[in-house]
Amino acid sequence: MTLIQISDCHLLESPARSGYGDINPLQSLEAVLKTVVSLDVDGVLVTGDISGDDSEQSYQHFIQAINQHLPDVPVKVIAGNHDNNRYFDSLLSPWLLTPDNCWQLGEWCIHGLDTRSTGTLGKIDAIQLEQVSAQMQKHANKQHLLAIHHHPVATQSWMDKHALHGVPELERWPTQNPVQAVVHGHIHAEHQTKLVNTPVLGVPSTCWQWALTQAFGLDDTAPGFRVFDLSTSTLHTEIRRVA
Repeated sequence: MTLIQISDCHLLESPARSGYGDINPLQSLEAVLKTVVSLDVDGVLVTGDISGDDSEQSYQHFIQAINQHLPDVPVKVIAGNHDNNRYFDSLLSPWLLTPDNCWQLGEWCIHGLDTRSTGTLGKIDAIQLEQVSAQMQKHANKQHLLAIHHHPVATQSWMDKHALHGVPELERWPTQNPVQAVVHGHIHAEHQTKLVNTPVLGVPSTCWQWALTQAFGLDDTAPGFRVFDLSTSTLHTEIRRVA
């Protein structure tokens, strides 16, 4: 089983408009999806910030791009801080990964949390963690991944002011609910660390990349995505980038 994680598309109302680094986010997303098409994909996980301007059209662009390039591939989404609007909840509800209903892919279960809070900040909701725990107990014979938008471990960069609140509760949770990894978006960068003993994996954006430095900055690496090989009980993953 092959799972693809993409994140932080930041699509805009106008398909012709560019953003940071003079990158057009829709064109960049389509370049990523064209690369994904070349793989034998069983599912696509989107870890938030699909929109960059809260517009209805930004989500329509996303849906059209997925249907065009990956019409037969299952897709699940969780919200990012830029998806704190009614359009995300209404237009993407068929694809929403909720904590009370895990996504089963072979011998794996993918779980999602909604970490939306105020502004760019995130929060861990204790009720959602309990719902994921119940799902893990229900599927105790499977391996588990937890998907969130905000990064749970500080990057020692300017991105840490857009933080996730409630991390201590999340730190305690894996001791009784072992997951193979926590995967996230938000930081627009490849990143790997640990939350106590649990691997934490960040993914590049499908558009512009952030430099994880003390001052705000862009990184000139290409847009990318993460590939998970879920064919065994051991987690294998790598980052791919567009040419």
